[in-house]
Amino acid sequence: MADFKDLSSLLDPQSIAIVGASPKQSGWPARLWSNLQHFRYAGNIYPVNPGYETVWGLKCYRNLDELPETVDHAIIIIPAARVVELLRESRRTAFRNATIYSGGFGEGREPEGLKRREFLRAYARERGVHFCGPNCMGLVSTRSRAMLFPDVRLGEIREGGLAIVSQSGGLLGSLVRAAISSGIGLSYFVTSGNEIDVEISDYLHHFLRDDQTKVIAAFIEGVRNGEKFLTVAREAVALGKPIIALKIGRSAEGGAAALAHTGALAGDDRVFDAVCIEKAILRVHDLDELLNCAELFLNLNRLPKGKKTAFVTFSGGLRGLVSDLSKEVGLELSELRPSTEADLGKLLGVGASVGNPLDAGWGGLSSQETYLNCVGLLLNDPEVDALTLQEELPLSNVRPDKESNLTALAGIARESSKPIAMFSMISQSINEYARRFKEGCRLPFLQGAENAVQALKHLGHFAEAVQDYRHQQEDRRLVATPLSAGARAKLAGRKILNEWQAYDFFRDCGLPLSKALLAGTPSEAVKAAEEIGYPVAVKLIAPEVTHKSDLAGVKLNLAGAVEVRSACSEIESAFRACRPGAAIGGFLVQEMLRGGVETIIGSQNDPQFGPVVMFGLGGTAVEIYRDVTLRLAPVNLLEAHQMIRSIKGYPLLAGFRGAAPIDQESLARAIVLISEVAAAGRELIESIDVNPFICLEQGGKAVDAVIVTRDSF
Repeated sequence: MADFKDLSSLLDPQSIAIVGASPKQSGWPARLWSNLQHFRYAGNIYPVNPGYETVWGLKCYRNLDELPETVDHAIIIIPAARVVELLRESRRTAFRNATIYSGGFGEGREPEGLKRREFLRAYARERGVHFCGPNCMGLVSTRSRAMLFPDVRLGEIREGGLAIVSQSGGLLGSLVRAAISSGIGLSYFVTSGNEIDVEISDYLHHFLRDDQTKVIAAFIEGVRNGEKFLTVAREAVALGKPIIALKIGRSAEGGAAALAHTGALAGDDRVFDAVCIEKAILRVHDLDELLNCAELFLNLNRLPKGKKTAFVTFSGGLRGLVSDLSKEVGLELSELRPSTEADLGKLLGVGASVGNPLDAGWGGLSSQETYLNCVGLLLNDPEVDALTLQEELPLSNVRPDKESNLTALAGIARESSKPIAMFSMISQSINEYARRFKEGCRLPFLQGAENAVQALKHLGHFAEAVQDYRHQQEDRRLVATPLSAGARAKLAGRKILNEWQAYDFFRDCGLPLSKALLAGTPSEAVKAAEEIGYPVAVKLIAPEVTHKSDLAGVKLNLAGAVEVRSACSEIESAFRACRPGAAIGGFLVQEMLRGGVETIIGSQNDPQFGPVVMFGLGGTAVEIYRDVTLRLAPVNLLEAHQMIRSIKGYPLLAGFRGAAPIDQESLARAIVLISEVAAAGRELIESIDVNPFICLEQGGKAVDAVIVTRDSF
């Protein structure tokens, strides 16, 4: 059961101590004091610095023990080594929460920093306090007016429904300024830093329970506790509050940057992607996409009931661009009913580009009545779940006709059972006039066609997840059947199970396997081949060898005894040339399967999220093409079929250019079985690799398999 921290007094403190306060006009203490005054914070503020009697016209305390009360939040703005001294010297617990702004607590893996980190963790446990950071830029609550963020360029912050948590402080400042400029109101924004105590999932959990917060955004460098993150993701769907995630680590360089910055492992990016898809975390790829996604969810009148979207444009070129972008990102466009298209054609006249996207053209531009009637026809079409219109925010009052259109659309949106959004052809900067107008009409205005298409894809994904949850009212995550005592025994004492050992293990589990026998000598291999029936394959079995083809350890399509003996001799010679003195474990003699498609089914025990199951096109080229998909294990049959259909090579499985389709049900059952084994053996199994699993017209069989056990086993 995930354990979340109570962050009420951390995020909304009624009293604050500023450790490192100084009368200097520059520096972070002065900035924080200025921001608290500008933001009209009403709680008690206590400067702490042994070098001064008064600071900012307030009594200055020499240390934490002298504070007249236990403060809700201590702002600690002193070097890392001095932080440890300060806390060691304090005889009483003078604060409930603290933000530590300085770095030097192990993010660079230096020994002294790691010692300081462990001291802070122990202090938090023993004293029952919570730390934000270290190596962060603080936080802001618009409700309590706690402006504990040193950026003095923010200006006025409008209270609203977006909460942001970021593991990067500098990036958050830019994001908040962009949100303010876009007219987006904020409830909280937090920089979590190194997360020595309070981690990103704790902040997400708090935001989900905050009535003011409607949408949550997160900039993530690494997830420290996968169980807590998954719990938060499930709760977000249950509550209908989307979490928008921008995570670095898609490249090796990005992952290295995350580790260097906060000491957080970025983890396998494909696994994080799988988590986002399955749990409806809305993963975006840049700050513009994040803000547009937030804009959409914050200003929608309601979630759609499905994923199908209709667009209205005033340009044939934009119509084509939206079509292309939708196909690229996987946004499902509504297929309008013939009656709707006929009615639209009558409204817009001869030559109108009727369809979806709809080019309303001059007919829509020149007549508000015609335009609004088009909108009504689209909203009344059962195939349309959401409607998006090409409209820009007015920057002044010189176009009252456009403002009249938007005001009318706002009224339609309030009454409609379907969500309506606006989008501009390209991103535009908006001014105070536009911000005030947007606040009045309460419509989402998306900036640029690509951002709009991406945001609507996320809307459909999240809406589908919410609908699914409301229908089931339970988490679909399955509980795998425990491994049998016999299966556990076959894993014991082995770091790597070679192909024969893995065959023996999977035979007990019920995975369909190709016929195979183990032979100790070439003569035994011939007998095994005759028992199985020609043609056969002969493979090397040797300790710690997982990629036999790299050692010329695989011979295929052997048609007789002479070929089998020769193959065994060649395999043994090649192995001894590569590994002088190493012991050979024997030869695996295996039936040759005719036809079929090679796939791979595997699993990996992810350090953050636990076992994940993988499926894709297999064979020796799997590492080149990497056409694979992942899901958290275990999966059910429905999810396994979704995995099969999601890979780029799916046409090869469905019957490409006259080829017979493979037995997808049999393949799905094999994926489910591997996922259940991975989940049930999560404490024992590090990875499973069944490659290839050959899919046939009827059934399918595993042809090669390797299992790696965990070091702790």
